[in-house]
Amino acid sequence: MPKLPPLKPDSDQMLHLDALRIVGAVMIVVFHFNRFINLDGHWQAVDDTVKSFSLIVDLFFLISGYVMAAIYTGRLTSLAKYGDFLKKRVARLGPLHWATLGVFVVIAALGWARVINERDPSRYDVACIVPNLLFVHAWGTCKAQTWNFVSWAISAEMGMYVALPLLFWITAKGRWATAAVAFGSLALLVWMTRDGESFSQWTYDFGVARAVPGFMLGMLAFQMRDVLGRLPYARFVMWALLAAFLAASWAGTSRTVLLLVMYAIGLAGVAADAQGVQGGVSRRLAPWAQLSFSLYLLHPIALKIALNWVGFGAWGLSGDAMRLWCLVWVILLFPIAYLSLVGFERPARDGLAKLGKREKPPLS
Repeated sequence: MPKLPPLKPDSDQMLHLDALRIVGAVMIVVFHFNRFINLDGHWQAVDDTVKSFSLIVDLFFLISGYVMAAIYTGRLTSLAKYGDFLKKRVARLGPLHWATLGVFVVIAALGWARVINERDPSRYDVACIVPNLLFVHAWGTCKAQTWNFVSWAISAEMGMYVALPLLFWITAKGRWATAAVAFGSLALLVWMTRDGESFSQWTYDFGVARAVPGFMLGMLAFQMRDVLGRLPYARFVMWALLAAFLAASWAGTSRTVLLLVMYAIGLAGVAADAQGVQGGVSRRLAPWAQLSFSLYLLHPIALKIALNWVGFGAWGLSGDAMRLWCLVWVILLFPIAYLSLVGFERPARDGLAKLGKREKPPLS
């Protein structure tokens, strides 16, 4: 049998942020599986707590801003380099996004053909297939969360990548300029709260704007990593803040306060990595962050087929039986995500990255 490659962090400089990525990915899975966890009403406290886990996406935006600043500051110096950067980002995000979109197109087609009882005009909106393909479905181009509904965050990320030269122009003005845009955009979006809905609940409806404060805070954190690195016991602070987020969620704290706690968790992770002392927990968790993107995009398929169709529909599960079935699929998603990563995403990414590149002639 072929030897399967081990999971390894891309770098040993961001192990705490990697640990947060995989913990966050699991929390997002639990957030979406939550609709089946409390069918009998006996886990209401868990139900209420888990509802705030959607804010993990805002942590992802912060981490992404930090990573982009760490890797590309001073490097996007020409149109050609910018184009190569966007090509790499599409190669990284595109294959699995398009593949999972295709799965839901098949599901919708079976529903339209009445092979299965699956008809949802708002979710399976044919007019939003092209925006999904082009990564712009969180830019106000669609009327609902469509197809693989979690992929709005991928669209928002792509918006930040497209705008990266502008964001680097801002950061080149110095920390104060970056801070002004980060906190100014946050204040503006809080002020723009509409119909009682926090901007941190925006998804298809300009979720790309939701990404701006977190992404800019991540870029600011890169500029201030030396200052953040002075935080005493930073890695313990990071985990303590995560515990505080869970406790505050259980207590029904406002979503805006929870968002600020989530940003603080990310900044503490930057501080922990800046200190260069890697704790055992983060070092063990960090390799699993390689699966976070796969877990994120694949779990809606498990939600639809394994939990909704099989567990709830065919088997009629509820209560502890359904909770156990949810746990089984949280666990099963890890090997599925790993096989997706090594068997599909990496080969597809490499193939897309090579498109348009001329092979070097062999040495004579």
